[in-house]
Amino acid sequence: MAIAALGLALAPGCTCSRGGPPPEAGKDFGESALTQPAPDAMPYLVLARAVVEHRGRATVPAPPDAPGRRVMLAFWPPGRGEPVAATAMGGTLADAVAAAAEAIASKVPDAAAARAGRIELDVPVAPLVGAPYDDDGEVALSSIGLEGVLVTGDDGKTGFVLPGEIVERGMFHEGKSPGLERARLGAALAARAGVSETDLGGMRGYRFHADVHVESPAHDAALPVLRGLVQLPPPGDVTPQRLVAAVGHGADYLLRIMNAEGRYVYLYHPTDDRDDGQYGWLRHAGTTYAIFEAYEELGTPAYLEKGELALQYLKAHLSNDAGSQGKYVLDTNDEEQQKVGGAGLALLAFAKHAAVSGKRSELETMRALARFIMKQQYDDGHFRANADLEHESGKKLKREPVYYPGEAALALMRLYAVDPQQAYLDTARRAADWVIRVRDAYASEDNQEHDHWMSYVLNELYRVTHDEAYVTHAYKIARAIQKKQRGADDAPAPDFVGTFYDGQTTPASTRVEAYDADIALSRFAGKPDGWLVEPAKRVARSMLVQQYGPENDYWLRNPAKADGGVRESLFVHDVRIDYVQHAMSAWLHLARILRDPAYGKTGVPCQDPARPALPSP
Repeated sequence: MAIAALGLALAPGCTCSRGGPPPEAGKDFGESALTQPAPDAMPYLVLARAVVEHRGRATVPAPPDAPGRRVMLAFWPPGRGEPVAATAMGGTLADAVAAAAEAIASKVPDAAAARAGRIELDVPVAPLVGAPYDDDGEVALSSIGLEGVLVTGDDGKTGFVLPGEIVERGMFHEGKSPGLERARLGAALAARAGVSETDLGGMRGYRFHADVHVESPAHDAALPVLRGLVQLPPPGDVTPQRLVAAVGHGADYLLRIMNAEGRYVYLYHPTDDRDDGQYGWLRHAGTTYAIFEAYEELGTPAYLEKGELALQYLKAHLSNDAGSQGKYVLDTNDEEQQKVGGAGLALLAFAKHAAVSGKRSELETMRALARFIMKQQYDDGHFRANADLEHESGKKLKREPVYYPGEAALALMRLYAVDPQQAYLDTARRAADWVIRVRDAYASEDNQEHDHWMSYVLNELYRVTHDEAYVTHAYKIARAIQKKQRGADDAPAPDFVGTFYDGQTTPASTRVEAYDADIALSRFAGKPDGWLVEPAKRVARSMLVQQYGPENDYWLRNPAKADGGVRESLFVHDVRIDYVQHAMSAWLHLARILRDPAYGKTGVPCQDPARPALPSP
């Protein structure tokens, strides 16, 4: 993989040179590592498995002839979170793989234990850069996890950390000056080399790239790995079936982490299999909405049952507003407009439940949430916010997120589809008009807010009003998103294609949600949508890679619990419920778009399929 090598300062005692393979590189890695790409990994993984299972290399076909070079093997036992790893060189590549596998086999008790784990093969390739393990120089975040570290001495003692391990095991730090965690890296290198950490300074050090593959769960294929993540097929293979399967996978995760009261594990840390104690009610509401979306698509009874449980848990935590006889939910008291956003997300969940189940038992709860939203709106269309409190009190308050108006307006549109009162439509329309004419009026496409909630609103308002201003602004948001979306020409690494910022999943998911809404709007308006579909597929593909599943969870402590969760980013493994929520919504609507050319063309207030109402109990 052609990624520029890092320029790194060298520590005293290091015999390597900066910027290219040092003189000893051929000795330490093999000459072929400097000049030749790695061959097909599968025959060598088959060989490694035969040896690790104590069957011997003679029990499998000999791999193709290839010159000797250094290899690293990592055997990942289930639930351990750290591999049994070894490195070796040999007269041929097969000899090197067999030697490393023998070292691992000595630490794996029997064939049954070997069959339970997965084997990873890392074959170092150019560029190789001479560098000490303890260099404190800044490293671009996009390069972390693409290079491993190796130290070796004349006595043959060698320690290494694989490229993917640096991300998987958190051997780095982010922030303004990202770089490797010297202490953790040094401890791992010393342990594998069998030396003290003070001895590392006298050893030759390298940063290396590698061709990395891991066995499939069935041990019958070699899966490419980048930055510790198994890489999935290209965007052309982002099919409706694959997307819907990911939606169900996410819904299963959410049900699994919900307790008997209807409360989710809000934040899960899979690297140490730990639940976080914090909670967020707005995200609880949005997540419950996504479960009902999954039920609508897949019809799984447990999704409706557990979604209703979460809905009742939410209902029990709604706050009452005496002035409007309304209701809302919030997480903090330092954002006035959060009340409107919380009411909106709660209403969104209740309205979705009514739409997919046909039940109207919570109609009065929905109306109370709507009353509060309408009470909070000023004549110009904006909702009461910290800026209004500042004007009244003269005190400086924090800046609020931009998404609350869209959440509130969308909720009113969804309630309007269930309970068609003109006041809901009027309030939503005033909110959208204020966003277009005031908040975003002078924003260029370079600084336009990527407001996915408002994109949903514009789609649904246009279906009722046929106001072209809503199409125009939806497209402005879409073009702004496209300007920030990384493509193959400006991505700092291949796995950054289709991402935003530092490879976070939720910014990607929400932008696919905006694309989905804009595609549906385009179809209803009779306008071309191809310019939106392909970018949406590229972003959706980048998100699929980061959903935990059987292919890529082999290095976690509790794969069964993480299964279906969507992690925070290319670098952070944590799963929060809204990471899953937004990915599910994005994938679901894109699947419908790709599956049905007519999806979005109907004139109902919401592009979701309507279901007949059932009599209230």
